Amino acid sequence: MIERNRAGFGIRFFSSIIDMFILIIPITILLNFINGEFSTQWSEGYLWDIGYVIYLTVLPVLWKGYVIGKRITGIKIKRIDGEDVTFANMILREVIGNGLLVFITLGISLLVSAIMVLVMEDRRGLHDVIGGTYVVYSR
Repeated sequence: MIERNRAGFGIRFFSSIIDMFILIIPITILLNFINGEFSTQWSEGYLWDIGYVIYLTVLPVLWKGYVIGKRITGIKIKRIDGEDVTFANMILREVIGNGLLVFITLGISLLVSAIMVLVMEDRRGLHDVIGGTYVVYSR
């Protein structure tokens, strides 16, 4: 039987938006002080992509399934057996499922993943299946 408190698409999407703003705004302000000009161009390159994937891979392992946006919205990532995520889970989930696969499929796997979270009873996206994870309300 599937847990009833699985997080759906809306709250997961909102959590991701919070993460992006929480990371982009302070970095932009810091770079503004360093460079003397306000610009978000730095977030358009591969360095941002790599840093964001590292954030999404490492922090949930250290913070027992949370990144900042998930903590704020009250959801967390868990392993399919209900335990805390490991580096292996998060590398499979974020680097392979949300990074490499999205790149190789030109974004189609991201759309498939979103549809899976919207319509599947277990609310697991393709990246969750690959990583052996799911997202649950923690409150």
